[in-house]
Amino acid sequence: MSDSESEIRDLREKTNQNRRQSLETEVQTCFIVIERAQLEISLGNTDEAQKEFAVASLGADVIEQFLHKAPGEMADLEAKLADLRSSLESLRAAFLLEGTIYDGERR
Repeated sequence: MSDSESEIRDLREKTNQNRRQSLETEVQTCFIVIERAQLEISLGNTDEAQKEFAVASLGADVIEQFLHKAPGEMADLEAKLADLRSSLESLRAAFLLEGTIYDGERR
């Protein structure tokens, strides 16, 4: 293997490691945002909670997009994404219980 081929392989490997680390960080951030949204709901700040919900939803979409573009399997991150989607659905249900819906309209 030539030096340039080895260098390209190393760069690809580093890129994949960076992608994984970024996705793991994004997953953790989304869970923190969901916790904040739950706190805001408990404090009666549904407008703030809905903003947090929007941020976490967008984050989940971004994670999903990058997971599909990633080479190889990332089963652990796919499982975390499924947990994240489940948490988002629970949060959406909490909005319904509070008499609000995600888009900010009152019921």
